[in-house]
Amino acid sequence: MAEAASRQESEREFHNKLFAEDSEGREKVVGKYYSVLEGSLDLYRAYINENCPGRKVLDYGCGEGLWSFYMAERGAEVTAIDISEVAVEQAKKRLTFLAMDAEHTDFADDSFDLICGTAILHHLDLHKCFAEIARVLKPGGSAIFLEPMGHNPLINLYRKRTGGIRTPDEHPLRMEDFELAREYFSNVETRFFHLITLPLFLVRDFFFFKPLLTAANACEAWLLRKLPFLEKYSWMVVLKLSEPL
Repeated sequence: MAEAASRQESEREFHNKLFAEDSEGREKVVGKYYSVLEGSLDLYRAYINENCPGRKVLDYGCGEGLWSFYMAERGAEVTAIDISEVAVEQAKKRLTFLAMDAEHTDFADDSFDLICGTAILHHLDLHKCFAEIARVLKPGGSAIFLEPMGHNPLINLYRKRTGGIRTPDEHPLRMEDFELAREYFSNVETRFFHLITLPLFLVRDFFFFKPLLTAANACEAWLLRKLPFLEKYSWMVVLKLSEPL
């Protein structure tokens, strides 16, 4: 219990500092890589567009609330939580946000039609957060997350060399984590992205970047269908959870 409290306090302090300070330095270090996220973000966005209008939605680890605003504009009844009080204070100037522990929320059972989050699960105890998501998800509801993967040795080497911009307890997802998810959900779907597209950040400022990225996304999708053992070395996964047990 003490170890869990220490981990949560470390995450809270890190993200309070991150949101309170100018994030320009961190953006300079990692922002260039996000230029290749087109494929995974398109899938994540399409799922939200299809499932959020008129629904009760939980933005799980909302940060400054960019996705919360996006879903509210498309007709969702949005509740958003984050462990960082600073992020919540900044975001709730426009919507209602709550500072809350994602592993132990205050919501009643069967509260939400859709739960979504980006880069949140790998900061959490997966046993606890999967159980909590299953508890507050309505029958027939679903959850979707965009998360980093933890198998690629080159990406992991980069993470080690940039430890100051991430929390010490974060743990990018591994294939065994999806088996863990199946202990809480009957339906666990995964789509993997950015195995061969990640290096394209190097040409993000050139005129041919967009068409090259589109072609690389198509090539990557074909490659991962043909050689699924390579999926785990991707940078990102879109994870869908439904039918809680």
